[in-house]
Amino acid sequence: MMTAVAAALLPGVGDAGTAGAPAEPMSIWFDQPGNSFHEACVLGNGRLGAMDLGGVTEDVIRLNESSLWSGGAYDGNNYDAYKCLPEVRAKLFAGDTAGAWAALGRSFHYADGVRGWGDHDQFGCYQTLGNLTVTFSNGQAAAAADYCRDLNLLTGVATTRYAQGGTIFTRELVVSKPDEVIALHLKAGKPGLLSCTAALSRKQDCRTRADGRAFVLEGQLPFNKPGGGGQGMRYQALLGATVKGGSLTATDQGLNISGADEAVLIVSAGTDWRDKDFATVARRRFDAALGRTFEAIRAAAAADHRSYMDRVKLVLPDGANAKLPTPERVKQQETSPDPALAALYFQFGRHLMVSGSRPDSQLPTNLQGIWAEEYTTPWNGDFHSNINLQMNYWPAEAANLSDCHLPLLRFIQNVVPEGRKTAKAYYNAPGWVAFHTQNPWYETAPSFLPACIGPTCGAWLSQHVWLHYDFTRDRKFLAEYYPILRGASEFMRAMLVEHPTTHELVVSPSNSPENSYAYMDKNGKRQTTAVCIGATFDQQITRELFKNTAAAARILGIDSDFARELDAARAKLAPTRVNAEGRIMEWQEDFEETDVHHRHSSHLWGLCPGTEINPSTPQLYQGARLALERRGDASTGWSMAWKANFWARLHDGNRAEKLLAMLIHRGAPNLFCLHAPFQIDGNFGGCAAVAEMLLQSQETTADGQPVLELLPALPANWSTGSVTGLKARGGFTVDMHWQDGKVTGYRIASAEPREVKVRVSGETKIIKSIGL
Repeated sequence: MMTAVAAALLPGVGDAGTAGAPAEPMSIWFDQPGNSFHEACVLGNGRLGAMDLGGVTEDVIRLNESSLWSGGAYDGNNYDAYKCLPEVRAKLFAGDTAGAWAALGRSFHYADGVRGWGDHDQFGCYQTLGNLTVTFSNGQAAAAADYCRDLNLLTGVATTRYAQGGTIFTRELVVSKPDEVIALHLKAGKPGLLSCTAALSRKQDCRTRADGRAFVLEGQLPFNKPGGGGQGMRYQALLGATVKGGSLTATDQGLNISGADEAVLIVSAGTDWRDKDFATVARRRFDAALGRTFEAIRAAAAADHRSYMDRVKLVLPDGANAKLPTPERVKQQETSPDPALAALYFQFGRHLMVSGSRPDSQLPTNLQGIWAEEYTTPWNGDFHSNINLQMNYWPAEAANLSDCHLPLLRFIQNVVPEGRKTAKAYYNAPGWVAFHTQNPWYETAPSFLPACIGPTCGAWLSQHVWLHYDFTRDRKFLAEYYPILRGASEFMRAMLVEHPTTHELVVSPSNSPENSYAYMDKNGKRQTTAVCIGATFDQQITRELFKNTAAAARILGIDSDFARELDAARAKLAPTRVNAEGRIMEWQEDFEETDVHHRHSSHLWGLCPGTEINPSTPQLYQGARLALERRGDASTGWSMAWKANFWARLHDGNRAEKLLAMLIHRGAPNLFCLHAPFQIDGNFGGCAAVAEMLLQSQETTADGQPVLELLPALPANWSTGSVTGLKARGGFTVDMHWQDGKVTGYRIASAEPREVKVRVSGETKIIKSIGL
């Protein structure tokens, strides 16, 4: 039970699991310190990241800077690779799949002498910046009581409070965008009782030193450049402090604070990825922050974070576990779903986007967002573009964070020049292509087979250009980014070949990420492979790319001949087909999958995030449902997030809620998605799924205008609720509230009043939006 002194001094904190819940329901909270970053409070400003474990005798905060990578730039393309394509295609069409695979394997690799993705110091690896460790002195070694740690998702402020030896100790942590620093406020409830040491540390590639009032961590990461001569990335982090009462000294081991009432620690950091003057910039920010009060830093940071988070408010019913600490709610979510935890998960996804991908962020979020404690991050912490990078940005538009989409869109712009080299090297084709692993130097060459057989990762990335336009209707943006769409379409148009039997256009060679199939070879033996002709996935992406590019050209009044060429090619593409059982086929033939329950459901791309499978295509719509039933529910974190989106598109809210509950329950105590290991795409995919359950706008009228469908996949458990600020295609903002599963009121707004078709409670009507 809580002591009287703690109850008096800690507003909003009471018995663990009851009155201990913070006053703000959109908070993640714990009643004990964290043992790993799976239990950390996660903060960021789009460049700097922090994961606070909230320890009592020692507090460790994992630090990140989003551009800190080993490796560097090099050209890994094999410029003779394209010469194998006639042989590969001929063998595929002749049924010699093994021969096609062998020919492909001889050429679809890096240039000689390049190790690429398999070398953490060549392709590179996203790494932790290091740790900020605060160690409290013996005077604070008594057992702690009444512990509470929370992260307010709306303000981005993490707070730790506990009672120790009759004194309340409080910490507040922010990662400020306005000040571009990490700031930690430490306070003792009684004068003179705050004593600690603070230091920055890293396990490798670093040195530390004292520099005036700063403790400096700096170094250079390795770069194994092909041929030698690589200079890896340099970085620097600065730690400083101000104190009220007591004393402060800086040494080569860190900062010593003794007998203080309170203290503020400031961390500033940067790398030379894009700025050779990074150390000067980091020092300027450091000095400026030390000259400001923590109250001023916190107020500016919270107001800035809140300006994004307050755009959308979602209220769902509290479940029986709503007042428990977040880890306890997570444990019980699958067996006892709590709608309010789904709302919290939605806002956590938005918080991660605001914290990891600001409009001016230097890079998009990677496989771990911007948060990592490792030096060898799983899958290099790279930008995986055969679903994972795209899923990171699925909620950007619908969840009213369109400007947070921009780092990905700029990244794609920078990928294009490298992609042109790769298109030439591997296909002798115009336009641009990206295989599925990118780094901060925009590598597009194939890193490893079989994942790098299919050529549509760049085409899928291009969908985000159209999505951003479709939600914002920003013609200036479309004009600037149209070359991305055109270049991707030029490449895919050149990639298509006519099937000698069906005379349809197919992508060849192709594959269905990351699955494989069984076939009988010419000797009647069962074999497995991933290479194929016209995987449904590649065909669907190509079809939507051509549609979007042609539409963009017509909106801009340019490239009319090219748009007609795309229309004609699109009409000849091999379509999505169903098999004898009515399921959508993953390949052009009804092959047996080697993994029926594979984590990728690539053949359903046209259902989500694509749009070709919908109620107006009933055979495919039912075929998608049957294919999903065959795949099953349980899978990796991000796969369950994708399936939640699929079921939302199929208007099955209860099944979507089941997948969302599984995603949350099988994730980390702090709501991080676990693949396993930690992989952030599932957080964003789950966030997007909640938005899809409440509002959809992918359906269009005959003249191409969106149809807004309110509550298309509402679970029975969410029968009462409200949401404000969701975005729909066409530039619309939607507010609504509902009771007993029926919409009881709604408001649709846009920049200018416009007519829009709305489907609500089984009725379709045309209304005029409210002008903003």
